[in-house]
Amino acid sequence: MGSQSAAEYKVAKEAWVTGHSGGSMSEATLVTASALTTFILWAAIQKYHPQSPAHRALAVTSKHSKRRIRNGLASYAVDFATLVVPLILSCTLFADYAYLWSFATLALAAAVKSICGPAENEVLKKEKRKFKWKDSDDEYSAPEEEEGDEEDEARAKSTSAAAGSADQEGFRQRKGEHVGGSEEKENHHSLQLDEGSMDNAKATTKATTGKNPHKIFLSVYRAGMMILTCIAILAVDFPVFPRRFGKVEVYGTSLMDLGVGSFVFSSGVVSARGYLKKETLPFMKQMAIALRTSIPLLVLGLGRYISTKGVDYQEHVTEYGMHWNFFFTLGFLPIFVTFFRSLAGQIRFSIVGSLVAVVYQCFLTYGGLEEYIQNAPRVDIISMNKEGIFSFAGYLAIFLVGVDVGLYVLPNDPYFFMRRKSNKKKAKKGKLAMILISLCFLLCLGFMTSYGIFQIPVSRQMANLSYFFWVITFNTGYILCFLLAEITLTKNEPSALAIARAQAKANLSTSGSKTQRPAATVLLPPLTCPPLLEAVNRNGLAVFLVANVLTGLVNLTVQTLYTSDMKAVGILVAYMVVVTGIAWIWQVRGWKLKL
Repeated sequence: MGSQSAAEYKVAKEAWVTGHSGGSMSEATLVTASALTTFILWAAIQKYHPQSPAHRALAVTSKHSKRRIRNGLASYAVDFATLVVPLILSCTLFADYAYLWSFATLALAAAVKSICGPAENEVLKKEKRKFKWKDSDDEYSAPEEEEGDEEDEARAKSTSAAAGSADQEGFRQRKGEHVGGSEEKENHHSLQLDEGSMDNAKATTKATTGKNPHKIFLSVYRAGMMILTCIAILAVDFPVFPRRFGKVEVYGTSLMDLGVGSFVFSSGVVSARGYLKKETLPFMKQMAIALRTSIPLLVLGLGRYISTKGVDYQEHVTEYGMHWNFFFTLGFLPIFVTFFRSLAGQIRFSIVGSLVAVVYQCFLTYGGLEEYIQNAPRVDIISMNKEGIFSFAGYLAIFLVGVDVGLYVLPNDPYFFMRRKSNKKKAKKGKLAMILISLCFLLCLGFMTSYGIFQIPVSRQMANLSYFFWVITFNTGYILCFLLAEITLTKNEPSALAIARAQAKANLSTSGSKTQRPAATVLLPPLTCPPLLEAVNRNGLAVFLVANVLTGLVNLTVQTLYTSDMKAVGILVAYMVVVTGIAWIWQVRGWKLKL
């Protein structure tokens, strides 16, 4: 080990990352499920533990104090310990027990709720008969027709404000009963309100109705995939990371293969925001915007190529080619998608993406393209980068389907993009869940047809039809799971006006009694997006760039092939502290690196 030359070590590293055959799809799915179970654990701690940052924020009234608690070191520590460390362990030490690890995380979340949470019959429920319950974070929704009297309008606004001001003033409460001797024990839950609470709630709702927070389930999905990707790109260089999780050479499935396609899919979901705007820009204006997005990515790709050649960094030529890398794939996507934008009003992007994938597969199977990619000598610029150039068609198809899914999940009304000029009511999350379930069934059918009937093996290297269906089926189902988790966690969560009404009614009913104090309420913080995940989403591409740079630095300073498991996990934890810490600082400072 000590006498091994740099050239010999480079050869050993290149051999370490090549020739993999992958593992099972189910194992990759179970490992990524940790992102969902850790979010549920985080939500349980924030909602039910009396010392959580969310509970401490409820004890103060100043917005500055709330922001300071939310952006404090304790909040970062809780987020990192519950959202990042379990993901590191699921990819390394506990990789062979992925299902048990996810089950243990859920069991811990249930224990937190059981020990620290209130009894179910004490929680204030939403008033279904008196209030309209609907989603409220849609900046793209078509205007609604106003119905009913002023009271109905106030109720509708209250539900909108309850969701829109969740980060600052939103809360859940339950009725409490005066039990002798237990007053001090539950003091951290109790809050006495006066008769003016109703007016305060109405004033707060009117002031915050216009706010449009991000969708929690989508933010957690995106950030979870980014964190898993950042962990994997360094962990793959250590023996503690199972070889079956590394990128497959030609045919097969693995965790990292799934991560590459998921990164492209999630980028497509986010880019759908531009298609939801009402104004339609001329083609040249759209192309100029696409170039402004693409040029920095292409520069990063060029910089990565120059830096790897300059330091004689190990290369995996059969992954993308001799000069191509993933930044080039990301950089060319906005340019090519712009050409399909004119079709947005006539045909769904998912159909366009599927057609691209089918046509590309026909060239692979019947046009001799697969034979060319696998066996052609590298004699010119195209053949030298044949894997990256031709697999771009598959990634473009994945990106287009991601855009279409984004058109469903970003607005409150999943059909807004198709009927944006109508005045129909906003859809509830349940309708979106049913749409995603239908999409999952269709995509599963497509995957079974490609993989089972036509027997096209999955290939990330070529991004073929089976890989296309595998990636979009997984990600659509993954988004659905996060949506269902959010629906479950926020079930029966009352609005600010509903809580104020209940408090006022309780206080009036006991105000004339001298033997019984007025009824108290218990504060339970609402479900919000974890601050750490918000920070990662705010500068997602910059975080990915920092992770790549740090991966290179670690590989240049540490002989990762000969690192013990515990030391490797320690390095991964420190590495993720730096990556997420930078994102956290940028979030606190209000910085955003635009690439």
